[in-house]
Amino acid sequence: MFQLLRRAVLFSGIAVSAFLVGCAGPAPNYAPSIDNVEALKKIEGATAVKTGAIGVTAGMPGAASLSLRANTMTSPVGSNYGDYIAAALRQELELAKLHNPQSGVEISGTLLKNNIDAGGISTNAGQIEARFVVTANGQVRFDKVKQVERKWESSFAGAVAIPLAANNYPLMVQSLVGALVTDPDFIKAIRK
Repeated sequence: MFQLLRRAVLFSGIAVSAFLVGCAGPAPNYAPSIDNVEALKKIEGATAVKTGAIGVTAGMPGAASLSLRANTMTSPVGSNYGDYIAAALRQELELAKLHNPQSGVEISGTLLKNNIDAGGISTNAGQIEARFVVTANGQVRFDKVKQVERKWESSFAGAVAIPLAANNYPLMVQSLVGALVTDPDFIKAIRK
């Protein structure tokens, strides 16, 4: 009897621990935005650029992982979400035929804020803020902070809310890249 009770308590403890720990997984891979690629293609006289590093602010929450209730979402690219944004920007530039790793014009930056919420009952939101810098042969041509916020309908049920939050992250990155590539000052900065 004592052994049966002991097994039941042990099994219950393992089940509760597994439930509380949650899961860790990568963010969805970035899919380039047709609108962003078209906006880049329409820039007359644009020079091909290289993508430098997008660093992260030291100690920033959400730099290496994002909490989605009991789950953790990590960047599938590099070691943090700055690497994810740099890779997204590079993909957009490559599709627009405006990427050249040997170029003297470089886009770099710093991720300042990276947050996504999956805890809401009916809606959730996320925010990304990054500073982008364009340099040409060491001279700064563009230096601005871009920020985006996205809201979406969600659910109290974690099985619905967590995937919705995860799937909205690449859409937020698309909006961030879109805010950059449509900025008139950015367009001037990458013209020959």
